[in-house]
Amino acid sequence: MTLTRNASYINNLLFTKDNKVYCKEKITIEFPKWYEDKNLLEKSDVNYLYGVFSIISGDNYSVSIIPTLLTTIPIVIKEIDRDGVLYTQFVYGKGDCVILNTEVIKNDGLAYNFFDNFMINARVPWFIEYEDLVKVMDNLLKYAKSNLGSNYIANELVSSFICRKKSDKRVFHRQALKEDYSFVDLNNVYYSALSTVSRLGGNYFKESLTSALVQKESSPTKLENLVRV
Repeated sequence: MTLTRNASYINNLLFTKDNKVYCKEKITIEFPKWYEDKNLLEKSDVNYLYGVFSIISGDNYSVSIIPTLLTTIPIVIKEIDRDGVLYTQFVYGKGDCVILNTEVIKNDGLAYNFFDNFMINARVPWFIEYEDLVKVMDNLLKYAKSNLGSNYIANELVSSFICRKKSDKRVFHRQALKEDYSFVDLNNVYYSALSTVSRLGGNYFKESLTSALVQKESSPTKLENLVRV
């Protein structure tokens, strides 16, 4: 089933009362199963879920970009495979309480869990788009009280660095805005090291050497010229 992003449709299905969020119709919250292994999900009588997830109703969905733990009790928990990646689904019936409390605890430690998985390792879920990634980073200070997201320029810079043209990951998405994109992790020597010196100067020498030989530079960088002197 093809899902269409429709924030207004999903927003109309949700309402807040007494610091709780309810749904007018059946909805599903979906997020990567690996959240549980990275302290972004704690299952108990009351579940603590990291607030970066998709909200699905029928063939429409929207995205939550609140980078802190939210409390919730679904009526059903399921799993689904999307292109080889397992996702967990929390299902809620008509009139159910989706979020138990709109007042959240700011946990700055979780900001680093987010950054490690989404940015450094580029484990970006299907529902997160480029601008979502920037907005989550921007929200770290407000919802997680983390200085990791306090510099808006740095947030855009890091997000733009890992977002690449899908058909040629050597090209940044900002250089081909009309093309489909995907994400590369910051540990990827082949794509994330942009010069010969940076490739050979890092870890994983075998992979770095291969990358330097395959991706030849048209001209040396200023750093290379200094190294050669």
